[in-house]
Amino acid sequence: MSVLRFHTLLGYLLLNTLPHESNPLTHSDLYERSDHVVSLSTGHQVADGRTPGSHPDYIQLRGKKLEVQRQVSADVKNDGSRILRNTRIYINGFLADTTDIEMKRIITQAGGQVLMTPSGATHILTSQGLSGSKTHKLLTSKKPVHVVKPEWVTDSIDAGKRLSERPYNIIKSQGSGTLASLWAEPNHKRTS
Repeated sequence: MSVLRFHTLLGYLLLNTLPHESNPLTHSDLYERSDHVVSLSTGHQVADGRTPGSHPDYIQLRGKKLEVQRQVSADVKNDGSRILRNTRIYINGFLADTTDIEMKRIITQAGGQVLMTPSGATHILTSQGLSGSKTHKLLTSKKPVHVVKPEWVTDSIDAGKRLSERPYNIIKSQGSGTLASLWAEPNHKRTS
């Protein structure tokens, strides 16, 4: 028997047995055996004594909580160092001698911001070279991004100041050389 024929027969039997007590769809006692709960919940959680129509209270409470968090964060940053302030760091791949979780903690304690994507980053932290396409994209971008080893972060904190990225660069851009190194390259010929 084909599937289509089976479904047609099944539909016919169910429709023709609707008035019979043997039909489980129309003559079920499931409703009587069920517990019924009536809820006014809209699907959103209600907490901190708030009720579903108190949106302005929620905004005020949220603002107070965020202010407390900012104050605690500012106190920690004032007690700790602010060496990496104004840095937005993206961690890309493998980090030698540390973990990404540990490095994220170190960066934030030093006043830096850890990003989840490289977009908007001032620094990319990695212990290995980037792929060719990523390197090309960084070298041709309008905003300079420093691709540095994790040692730049730890050495800066140890030194008590933000160190130059140049010794820690993974990618050496064309413009990062010195004038002397440009004259020393074999591709440049001196004209006399």
